[in-house]
Amino acid sequence: MNIEKKYLEYKEKENLLMNYQMCKAYFRDMSASITYVVELILRQKYDLPWQLKFIRRATMDARGKSNALIDIPQFRYSEHVNDILSKFVKKNFAKMVGDQKNNTNYPFKFRDIVEKP
Repeated sequence: MNIEKKYLEYKEKENLLMNYQMCKAYFRDMSASITYVVELILRQKYDLPWQLKFIRRATMDARGKSNALIDIPQFRYSEHVNDILSKFVKKNFAKMVGDQKNNTNYPFKFRDIVEKP
C-alpha cells in the first residue's frame, strides 16, 4: 500500500470535521472537544511546565469561535485550528493508517480510502 497515494485521496475529501474525528481517534478520546485536541497536539511539541500554561490559556481563548486563531506570542506561534489539525493528520497519516486496523473509531470515509485497493 502506497501511503502517499492514500494521503492524496484523503486530501481530496479532507475537511475540519474529518480531521477532528481523525485526531480524536488517534488520541483515543472520543469525548474530547476540538480545542482540547488542539491542546494535546501542541503539548506534544511544547512540553515544558512553563509552556503548558500558555498553551492552556490560548486554547481557552479559542473556545466558542469558528476556526479560531491559536496565538501564543511567547513562542511566536500563530495558527488557525483547521491548519493545526490538518498538519497533524499529514504528519501522522502513516501511523493512523496502521492504527486504523486496531481502532474502530476512525471515520468511515477514512476507512473506505484505506481499504480501497
